[in-house]
Amino acid sequence: MPKLSLKVPKNNQAWLFLKPFYVFCGLFFSTSLWAHSLLSESTVVHTSDTAYTGKIFDSHLHYGAEDTEALSTAEVLRLFDRNQVTHALISSTPDAGTQALYQAAPERIIPFLNIYHHLKEKGRWGDNPEIIQRIQQGLKAGIYQGIGEFHLFKEDRNSPVLRELVAIAKAQNLKLQVHGDAEIVDEIFAQAPNSIILWAHLGTQPEPQFLTKMLKKHPHNLYIDTTVRDAEFVDGQGKLKAEWRDFFTANSDKILVGVDTFSVNRWHNFDAVVAQIRHWLGQLPPQTAQKLAYQNAQGLFLSER
Repeated sequence: MPKLSLKVPKNNQAWLFLKPFYVFCGLFFSTSLWAHSLLSESTVVHTSDTAYTGKIFDSHLHYGAEDTEALSTAEVLRLFDRNQVTHALISSTPDAGTQALYQAAPERIIPFLNIYHHLKEKGRWGDNPEIIQRIQQGLKAGIYQGIGEFHLFKEDRNSPVLRELVAIAKAQNLKLQVHGDAEIVDEIFAQAPNSIILWAHLGTQPEPQFLTKMLKKHPHNLYIDTTVRDAEFVDGQGKLKAEWRDFFTANSDKILVGVDTFSVNRWHNFDAVVAQIRHWLGQLPPQTAQKLAYQNAQGLFLSER
């Protein structure tokens, strides 16, 4: 939470008089910021008779250390069943969670190799050669379809570690799940034009016009997931905004959906987030909704099995 800076009057008598006012202001603004933070992280669900009711292939989930303590693999699979999530792409910090879910349901789980040992490494690995050793060691398990989700931004686009990571993915035909700027996407395609990139969260500039440009620049192997952006697609009444409806319809072969369980609380809100996804999917043409909900992901991940 940002710290508040309130200028104290120099006159002591004035300060004694005004002190209650300053204390009130501090409490008010601090409480307001705290409340705003909670609201920004909460999930607002608009119920609708037109909500999409079909199956979902979740293309972005995590099952990290805290998650494994809070939910067993059996509980996760029951969540999937209740929400008609037929398959899920999983990556975890550490990787043990991914392996546990894969062992519990290998026919449903698409495992990606996460490069982090600790969450504090996010976005801070561009000059850490140890990452390459981890990847090489982890891939020996022979179960992974990709590497990621990894976080990297334009300042590190010339990272030698990224270059080696991309070379490994190219050699082993692995997909890349990228949380980063458009410049990182461009750099990966420059190094390995046939890479398949899953660009998380609509990138860092989630605007239909900009995303359309990126998809035109990389028309074959760039896919974009909508995770954690669901509230941006609808207006205050829950109606899908025209610009997003047009974007999803025009690019229906390149969009993936998912919940992104970035915290234990997100797992606890899994039902509500899926309901939110279903709400805006249901306002798309049925064929478009089905592509986003599961068909695109099926084509990407299940064709290799």
